[in-house]
Amino acid sequence: MNSDEIISVVADIGNLYTRAGFTGDDFPRWNTFTKCTENIQFGDEALGYGNGQVLDILQPFNPDLYENLLKKMFDKLGVQTKDYSLLLANNFQTKHDLQKVAEILFESLEIPNFFTIRNAALSTFSAGRSTALILDIGAYSTTASAVHDGYTLLKTQIQAPIGGEILNEPFRQFVTGEFNQFKKTCLARDIKQGLLTYEQIDQTQQYELPDGKFVQMQQAQLSEIADKLFNSNENFKGIQHMLLDIINNSVNDMKQQLCSTVISTGGSSNIPGYLNKLQTTLSALAPPMCKIKLVMYPSNQNRNHSVFIGGSILASLSSFQSLWVGKNEYQESGRFSIIERKCPN
Repeated sequence: MNSDEIISVVADIGNLYTRAGFTGDDFPRWNTFTKCTENIQFGDEALGYGNGQVLDILQPFNPDLYENLLKKMFDKLGVQTKDYSLLLANNFQTKHDLQKVAEILFESLEIPNFFTIRNAALSTFSAGRSTALILDIGAYSTTASAVHDGYTLLKTQIQAPIGGEILNEPFRQFVTGEFNQFKKTCLARDIKQGLLTYEQIDQTQQYELPDGKFVQMQQAQLSEIADKLFNSNENFKGIQHMLLDIINNSVNDMKQQLCSTVISTGGSSNIPGYLNKLQTTLSALAPPMCKIKLVMYPSNQNRNHSVFIGGSILASLSSFQSLWVGKNEYQESGRFSIIERKCPN
């Protein structure tokens, strides 16, 4: 860390997971669920909450729960909010939500500096690139974005209301016992991760449940589930067509740049055989002059935590330090307007 670098917390608060750590960290130090119980217990604590209701924090956006989550995050990292700046991934649905978060950070938590930037740009930085075509398969939605010179091109961004959680549903039938819905979903996700594959297999796939029983599924059953991300219907065109639309709507000079730097992130992108299927499927559709090349991360962890890693890298750059929005700037320059000016889209 150089002497001019501002000490900061980096956070990616998504619909399912919250990941947080410090500038320069290779991976997040706190990785938990973005969920809350009625008595304000967060993350993993919500798993053991009997049959009580587990609340979403972002959908719909709940500012009170979000503030409590931020306090919990700083507490888990062992630092005071007034001593550490925050680089926060921007995955908010509306400008109003981000505006409310800025109020919480500066006026309630009294952080000294703040910066926010789109998830797609941070994933691009995590791969050592500044321009890329990003496919982020989130828990509840999938987003395709073009990033050019570090800026997410929002006018061409495409979002679909289908994410990795849709692949969990067929596995919920195997979850028995007295659990809350959130715990059941987590157990179904574990089964999915143990069974689902895009690779061709001859034998039956098998997964051992916590009670010692086994789940068995045939290749045809697993393929039908996995292909939900690629199959089109009246509400969803398939992830390959989302990427193709962005390629086709890009100026010619950018087309090959995007095609040669395709980055897929999110937990579902770690399903065995997924990257090969995406490469093959998209290559068959792409314009003749474009050669599709997927960026390979060194590990599944890098793919899961790409937004956090990109933020950690960005916040450590000396060229970034002048971009922070300071508390005094926020108070003296019309509050949210300064964030709109200094933070890219």
